Amino acid sequence: MKKILLLSAVILALSALGSCEIETSSKGDLYGFWHLVGIDTIGRDGTTVDLSDQKIFWAVQVQLVQLMDQNKERSPIVCRFEREGDSLFFDTPYYLDRGRGDPLMESVDEMTFYGLNSLRPRLWIEQVSSNKMQLKTNEVILRFRKM
Repeated sequence: MKKILLLSAVILALSALGSCEIETSSKGDLYGFWHLVGIDTIGRDGTTVDLSDQKIFWAVQVQLVQLMDQNKERSPIVCRFEREGDSLFFDTPYYLDRGRGDPLMESVDEMTFYGLNSLRPRLWIEQVSSNKMQLKTNEVILRFRKM
């Protein structure tokens, strides 16, 4: 009788585990806390802005990216994003401001501080590893170091 109960318990446990869905991520090294260390302008002028001494960060997790100025001069911004192959598509940017109800962004002005020139940019992943990332838009190349 004990063997039958034990066998039943094992079968029940295995069937319960088998019915669980394990969510895996295809984002790999993309997840994490990234320090924006430089912005290179694409085009004739080809300027480079060194931001390594600035406290500008991107936090990437699941389908959200949070853009943060740790100097507290700018409001944090949260965007949804989708990854398709080597591209990131940002969407629905809003200010992370609970007191005002996390309002949607209506102007690109704050996004430019973080290296983005659109409310819904497409970024190409040129490089992503365990400690470095480089993203590109039509206007800029964004260089990051993982914290």
